[in-house]
Amino acid sequence: MNAMPEIEIDNAPPLVRDVDRLATSEFDVVVVGGGIYGVWATLDAAQRGLKVALLEQNDFGSGASANSQRVVHGGLRYLQHADFKRMRESIRERSNMLRLAGHLVEPMPFLVPTYGLGMRGKPAMFTAMKVNDFVSRDRNDGLHDSQLLPNGRLVSPEECLKYAPGLEKQGLTGGAVFYDAQVNNSERLALSVIRSAVAEGAVVANYVRATGLLRDDGKVIGVSAEDRLTGKAFEVKAKVTLGCTGPWTGRAGSLPEAGTDKQKQKYPILRAVALVTRDLFGGMGLAVPSRKAHKDEKELISKGFRNLFVTSWRGLSLVGTFYTDYEGDPDALSVSPEEVSGFIEEFNQTYPAAGLTYDDVKFTFMGLQPKAPGNSSGGEPVCEKHFKLIDHSRSEKLDGLITALGVKWTTARDVAERAINIAAQKLGKQSTPCRTHKTMIFGAPEDDPQQTLLKAQQNKPGWADDALISHLFATYGTGYTQVLDLAEADPTLQKRLSDDLPTIEAQVVYAVRSEMALTLLDVIFQRIDIGLRGFPSDDCIERCAQLMAQAIGWSDAKRLEQIELVKIAYKQRGLKTT
Repeated sequence: MNAMPEIEIDNAPPLVRDVDRLATSEFDVVVVGGGIYGVWATLDAAQRGLKVALLEQNDFGSGASANSQRVVHGGLRYLQHADFKRMRESIRERSNMLRLAGHLVEPMPFLVPTYGLGMRGKPAMFTAMKVNDFVSRDRNDGLHDSQLLPNGRLVSPEECLKYAPGLEKQGLTGGAVFYDAQVNNSERLALSVIRSAVAEGAVVANYVRATGLLRDDGKVIGVSAEDRLTGKAFEVKAKVTLGCTGPWTGRAGSLPEAGTDKQKQKYPILRAVALVTRDLFGGMGLAVPSRKAHKDEKELISKGFRNLFVTSWRGLSLVGTFYTDYEGDPDALSVSPEEVSGFIEEFNQTYPAAGLTYDDVKFTFMGLQPKAPGNSSGGEPVCEKHFKLIDHSRSEKLDGLITALGVKWTTARDVAERAINIAAQKLGKQSTPCRTHKTMIFGAPEDDPQQTLLKAQQNKPGWADDALISHLFATYGTGYTQVLDLAEADPTLQKRLSDDLPTIEAQVVYAVRSEMALTLLDVIFQRIDIGLRGFPSDDCIERCAQLMAQAIGWSDAKRLEQIELVKIAYKQRGLKTT
């Protein structure tokens, strides 16, 4: 496993949206798509000394990457496929995430109840735990004490019921507890990677749509683009264009627009939904078999079912993931209240004691994922398991264009490294080796995260309490001092946005000044995430809008429009706004 990571600077410069610089510079690489794959690729290119630009048509991390059950998977489930290569990749990247983003990623236990002697039995799970422990034997190299992942263990029926008292008792033989990791704020992780990239010289912009490819004698030399805030059209010149547009790939108006219509491929996708509900298991994750038929043709050992997972998150639970085929426009993704009720019913059939109701659902994470070709025969659709890297000079004789199609959060950094390897080779010039696997991202503490937090609480200003410092550290890591400095300079910003939230007004202003937040949606969902745990009060949303209006210069009409867009976003997730 890798040695102790290099330390990234804490005082990364603020994000500045400079569209003119995009239009007047020539880059080595332009990355299209600011999801988790695109941001890692941007950081990698910048760290190698390449001149790189990143374009995102909406806000960073707000597309496919916004759907996440917050689990950094070590690949235990790949044992069913005997896919040890992919398992090792996942284990390595999980350890990297714990090391490089210790303020945002932490260990999380999961319980799998056992029944009988088959695939759900204790003997099978005992074997799986032992194999997993052996394959991941170096998983804790370079980690601090609070980040260590223990070995898996078997538990008695009594202990199993202590964690999940509503489990079916008939035939219950106990359970298996294994450990993965959780990213407590995936939106902030993507933003921390971007801030590290900008500190290395990258030029980034949200709300810039790539509208087509620039070509010269069979070679891609960049993209045509549109500033969605002003409508201004311009060109971004680059020697290599890397498309990281996920479910938008191959669809009308998206990149890459390579080859002829017959050569373009529309990649099949699935809609993925996870429910944010009241807390169900008090810190323990639970894996329970769905009642829906499920068959994955690539499984060497088929269970005949897929587990539904419940993960503990910020005093709430995430329940999912629920998959359905999706043929529509990725920009029009939504879920209806009836579908949310259907997902609740499916989970209640799996774990009746939960007794979830529609009113228990605080939020729905939804996104799109690649669908496996051939798919399952009956039952639920199956996700694609392997990423794709396409060099279009080989597939379509169109040089200068690369497409990266990812399938999971955990291995995004690794796939981005592979993509930039191809880009560097195309550039034909010496670049430094990749170091994203060993350089901490913005905000990551050098020491044990828990110890760093305790020191921060001991040194807090008189107006702040421990709960606020804990919240700020979990959001910004060691960069939390920048928010405190802002609040110290203007004490009116020390006020909390709501009595039941630790979030302070300084965070809204900081998001606008330093983190390229341009809309109310950016702030509420991506920067301070107060909207991910339920609809904030009307007063809370109004105050956020007022603070943004003062910082940006919105008119009253613009402020009201932004508030309405937030309410529409909840409705698109099948949720109430009252």
